Amino acid sequence: MPTECYRDQIIRAVTGNKPAMVFHVVDGAALRRLSERLSEAERAATILQAKGYGASGLLLDEVAARVPNAAG
Repeated sequence: MPTECYRDQIIRAVTGNKPAMVFHVVDGAALRRLSERLSEAERAATILQAKGYGASGLLLDEVAARVPNAAG
């Protein structure tokens, strides 16, 4: 999911049905960082699942813990 979608979902979760684009964000940088982190986590989960990691119901950190350590 693109970062902007997470941003809008966060705003709607806080403001209700008010359109995200008309809501004034006090700390836009913090909201952007949160949205980017969620987007990164979603991409990481997708990559791990494509590589055979990530049984249904596991949290992303639980999936990451199952990945073997890099050689070296």
